Amino acid sequence: MTGLLLSAALAAATDTLVVGTLSDPVGLEPHRATDLISLAIVANVCETLVRFPPGRSRPEAALATTWATADQREWTFTLREGVHFHDGAPLDAEAVVVNLEHLRRERGFPGRGERVGPYAVAITLDRSNAALLSTLSQAFFALQSPRRLGNDEAPPVGTGPFRFRRARPGLVELEANEGYWGGSPRLRRVRFRRLPNQDALIRALVTGEVDVTSALDQTRVAELRSHPEVTLDSQTGLSLVYLALNNERAPLDDRRVRQALARGLDREALTRDLLQGHGEPAHTPLPPSLWGHDTRSRELVLDRAAARRLLAQASMPGGFATTVTVSAAPRPYLPDPLRVAARLREDLAQIGVALTVRQAASWREQVELTSSGEFDLALLGWQADTLDPNDFLTALLDSGSVGSTNRSRYRSPAMDALLKRARMGSDLDTRLAVYREVQDLFQKDMPFVPIYYGSVFTAHRRQVGGLVLGPTGIPRYDKAWKAP
Repeated sequence: MTGLLLSAALAAATDTLVVGTLSDPVGLEPHRATDLISLAIVANVCETLVRFPPGRSRPEAALATTWATADQREWTFTLREGVHFHDGAPLDAEAVVVNLEHLRRERGFPGRGERVGPYAVAITLDRSNAALLSTLSQAFFALQSPRRLGNDEAPPVGTGPFRFRRARPGLVELEANEGYWGGSPRLRRVRFRRLPNQDALIRALVTGEVDVTSALDQTRVAELRSHPEVTLDSQTGLSLVYLALNNERAPLDDRRVRQALARGLDREALTRDLLQGHGEPAHTPLPPSLWGHDTRSRELVLDRAAARRLLAQASMPGGFATTVTVSAAPRPYLPDPLRVAARLREDLAQIGVALTVRQAASWREQVELTSSGEFDLALLGWQADTLDPNDFLTALLDSGSVGSTNRSRYRSPAMDALLKRARMGSDLDTRLAVYREVQDLFQKDMPFVPIYYGSVFTAHRRQVGGLVLGPTGIPRYDKAWKAP
C-alpha cells in the first residue's frame, strides 16, 4: 500500500520532474566528470560561456554575450552582466579567469584567461584552435562559483536554472533557481532517481513514477512505441562503443596484436543480434553524425585468418589469455554490457584468444580502474559532447588525455601532431583533410577496437512539455513543464 501511495504522489506532482536513471553519477564536479549521468545533472546547474542550440552549427550566447578573434589564438569574451552563482558570488571576469586556471589543471585547457574589464576576459591559447567554441560549450567546461573550486566534496554551484539541493545513493535532487537570468523555471524540482534495472525503469515510466529517461535499452524501444502515454525521441550516430586495449601492457603494446583483435570481431552479427537494428558496425573512431567521419574506411572487417596470421607474426601462433573489465551497469549506448562482453569472448576464442570477463562492482569502479590503467581490455563507450570532431578524437586519442578519457593509454607523437594541426586549421576543407589522416593513422595503430555506433533514445510522458534535447542528447529542463 505504501508503494502504491508513493507512486500516486510522484505521478501527481506536476511541479516535480522525475528523471529515471540506471546508475548514480560518478561525480558532480564538472571539470572532472567523465560520465553522462553526471553531465546530465551538472548541465542544469552550471552553464558554459557559449552553447549550441539543437539542429544548428553556430554557437549562441550563454554566459558570454559576444566573442571575437582575429587569429583563433587570442579571443575576447564579453560576459552577461548581473548574473550570480547560486551562492551569491558574482559572475565576473575574475570568476572566469579562476575557472580557466582550474580547467587548465584538471582538463589540460590549453590557454589562460586575463581580466581586461569587469565583464571582459581575454583568452590566449597556447596555439590557434578552430574548435575552441565547441570545446567551451561542453558541460565539462561549465563555470562554477570560485568559492566552490578546489573542494571536490562540495556540491556543484553554478548559475543555471536549477541549484543542487541534496544527494544520496539512488537520488539527486535539484530545486528551481528563482532568480535565474533566463527566467524562473516552471518546475520547482528535478529529481534524478536510480532504478534497479530496465524492467523497473519501464514500469515506472508507464505508471508515471518517472517522467523522462535516456537510459533505455534499444531492445525495449518497440514496446514503448506502442504505449499511448509515452513519446520517444532518438538520436543516432553520436556514440561509439569500443574495446579499450591497454597499450602499455604486453602483448597489447604490439599493434599486430591489436590489429588481430580488431579482425577477430564479428561486428555485423553483434549489432544485428544484440541491438535489433538500433546501431551500426563501427569502422572508424569517429561516429557518422560528426562531420569528418571518413566513409572510405572499411578496414575493420571480420577476417579470422588474417587475425591468426597477425598473432603468429607477433610470436603468439597459439593465441594468448587476457581479461576484459566490464561493468554490468547499463549506459544509454551500452544497454547490456555483459551480453556484449560474452559475445566478444565467443568471437575472440575463434582466433585463440582466451578472454576472461572481470566484472567491476560499479560503474564508478569501472571508470576508476580504466582511468588508472588497471586493466588489460575494457568494454567502454563515448558519446559526443559537441558536433566538432576535435573534442571526440582528442578525448580518446590525444596523449594529454591519458589518465582521464584516453583510457587505452595510447601515446603517439604523430597522432598528437595531427590533432594539433586539425585544431589549428583555418578552414573546413583543411580540417577535413587532416581528420582523414587521423583516421588513417588510427587504422594502422588500432589503439582500441571500435565495435558499433549506437542510437540513444529519450522517452518521456506525454504530459511533459518544453523538454529541450541538446545537439548531443543531453536534456535541459529550464523550459520544461508538466500538465496535470
